Amino acid sequence: MLSHTQLSSAMQRAITLAQRGPSDDINPQVGCVIVDAANSVVAEGYHAGAGSDHAEVAALKNLDSQLNPVGLTAVVTLEPCNHTGTTPPCVEALHTAGIGTIVYGQPDVGQRSSGGATELFARGHRLIGGVESEATATLLRDWHQRTEQTRGRVIAKWAQSLDGRLAAADGSSRWITGAKARRHVHLQRALADIVVTTTATVSADNPALTARDEHQNLLVAPQDQPLPVIFGTGTVADDALVHQHPALISRGLARAPQFSGQDLRNQFAGLSKYIDATPRVFLEAGPRFTTAVLGQHLADELLIYTAPLLLGGPHHAVGELGIETLTDAHKLVFSSMHQLDADTVSTLRKDH
Repeated sequence: MLSHTQLSSAMQRAITLAQRGPSDDINPQVGCVIVDAANSVVAEGYHAGAGSDHAEVAALKNLDSQLNPVGLTAVVTLEPCNHTGTTPPCVEALHTAGIGTIVYGQPDVGQRSSGGATELFARGHRLIGGVESEATATLLRDWHQRTEQTRGRVIAKWAQSLDGRLAAADGSSRWITGAKARRHVHLQRALADIVVTTTATVSADNPALTARDEHQNLLVAPQDQPLPVIFGTGTVADDALVHQHPALISRGLARAPQFSGQDLRNQFAGLSKYIDATPRVFLEAGPRFTTAVLGQHLADELLIYTAPLLLGGPHHAVGELGIETLTDAHKLVFSSMHQLDADTVSTLRKDH
């Protein structure tokens, strides 16, 4: 596997390529670099404007067919698209080509085009997102504004049984979902600007909240790791793992920031002071906090991992939302659903 420094270097090259494309096009500027195991560039491409090949396809056309694709890494500034427009989906091109690893900077937030990384992950490719996150976000900023899109959102994540339970009656919950689903969580965590937890979760689980690979190494470099933020009025021990998070060191912070949680709407808005944009916030907390966020309609997206289990019992994934009649239900739309070995992962968005 290439080092963080090597992936960063390749992504910087992809950004340079992307800037060759038109800056005022309906489509974003996207660059792609394909490198081998020694980090030597073997192909590259960029999107030259609407109707032309996407960056991944342009790069694949320049790739020597004699090379073994499994050992190659495609480094792309934007998550590969997962829909057919004027050109076919890049997900299919990368999968058909057999590229082993796909690395990208920013998630695709389009209603029709998103979900490409999870599709590739489900098909067995290695995925790493969030590399050079600040630089790739800057690259896409004008395009997001022109198309009235925003990468900023609050994502509520949890794992559950088929009947919506987080744990068995005795409280045991490790592990409801399998290893592949847990690896996917780390991929999503790496894409976040901020990962939110609570004092209760820190006290109970002492989570590190880093984005890690299957060998427990950092999935992305410290500067690309999500900043941990704690909600709650409880005391967090000085030696808690969350205070050792590499993102804190890279930002010159001695401790994870902490909010009381007593004014969620304003305090969530206040998270933007840590990020030079509307932040992408990933919630990793217990059901009480998650329910409070859902109850105030603060979550833009749900990421739900479901295991083929029936547990019953009192440990519900979502608590009381104050809904008294069906017409008051929180309405959501499925953005994607994928099989991850025995589990499924569903992405849902608000039905605006």
